[in-house]
Amino acid sequence: MSNKIKYLLSLSILFSLHSWSQGFKMNFSNSFSDCFGAVEVFDFNQPSRVQFPGNYGIRDDFIELDPYFHEVNSVWLRLEPHVEGSFEFVISTENNVDFSYFLFRSSDNSFCEKLEADRVSSLLFQNSSYRTKGAADQGGEGFKGSVETKADDIFYLMIHTNSTYKGQVTVKYKRIGKLERTQSVVQDFRRNKTGKFLRVRIRDKETGEPVEANMIINGVKRDNDLFMGTDFLFDATTEKEMHIESNTKGYFLFVKDFETKDGRGKNMEILLELERLSPGKRLALQNIKFEQDSDDFLPIAYPALKRLLDFMALNSEIRIEIQGHVNAPGMENEGRIKSLSEKRAKAVRSFLKDNGIDGDRIEVKGYGNTQMIFPEPKSIKEEEANRRVEIRIID
Repeated sequence: MSNKIKYLLSLSILFSLHSWSQGFKMNFSNSFSDCFGAVEVFDFNQPSRVQFPGNYGIRDDFIELDPYFHEVNSVWLRLEPHVEGSFEFVISTENNVDFSYFLFRSSDNSFCEKLEADRVSSLLFQNSSYRTKGAADQGGEGFKGSVETKADDIFYLMIHTNSTYKGQVTVKYKRIGKLERTQSVVQDFRRNKTGKFLRVRIRDKETGEPVEANMIINGVKRDNDLFMGTDFLFDATTEKEMHIESNTKGYFLFVKDFETKDGRGKNMEILLELERLSPGKRLALQNIKFEQDSDDFLPIAYPALKRLLDFMALNSEIRIEIQGHVNAPGMENEGRIKSLSEKRAKAVRSFLKDNGIDGDRIEVKGYGNTQMIFPEPKSIKEEEANRRVEIRIID
């Protein structure tokens, strides 16, 4: 799959595209109860946990496929295992609610349109009400499926229940065989191919493997251009500083300023290490600042809030806790101190909710001054570090 297609897929939620020039109708529905809104699975080392919505979305996807089957309550997942061998998965539900699943194989991104036109057939189908000994409700692992795979196979997994149940369905994965790794590909944007250069590499912080990420870089005469890939070459910059942002699905936001005054016009290399999302991890949000002793945002906060909004839209399956922290050394964590930290966290949640993020995905907590980075700050910079907003991934 090309970089462009992967990037457009990941940003479909953000920009609500009405069509795509290659014919893939990206926004027929943003509901993951519909094929066109399928949850994109990027990390097969972590289980997918998706909440049944209690409905079948905008359209009964099976109305043309099987006139005797009617959707009631369903979720769709889109899977690219990138393995030459076999792909296994285990499905379980809270409270052992009965469900059925359908697995489809696709050779390209036109699957949902083919489903509409009744030009597909399921690869696997099972109903959990016929589970035998060893299933989740009898002490086993869950309800299993397995299929042989090629490295470029695309799968769509539809999980369905006949009830209006709104609990979670969990899918665990196992890939057996030769895994296809992301290859580092250098994209050269230099005008002077023999001159000094700036190299940018994007890697997974834990594994060191290349990450196909999106990036905005300011300070190399390509301001606000959007780049997608793993490795980049630019002409050496003569600016005093650069600003780089990355908002890539499955990873925390990356926002950083780089000083270049000591290396102006010289070869430079910058490594962007992106941290993968997982429950319990936290991220301090840069530049979400407030009026003194207030929960009113300063103007500098709005670009940062917009980045957080995009992050939540891009990673539509996560739930977060917004944490408010204040700078109040030597003071008791009660009354006004604790209340202010909570009000600031709630102000961030209100911004997200007002701009379309489901409030059920957001919890808030004010920590007051109990987690100051600098208990005895000695500079304005250290005070600013104490006075912050963080997010923690819940699940």
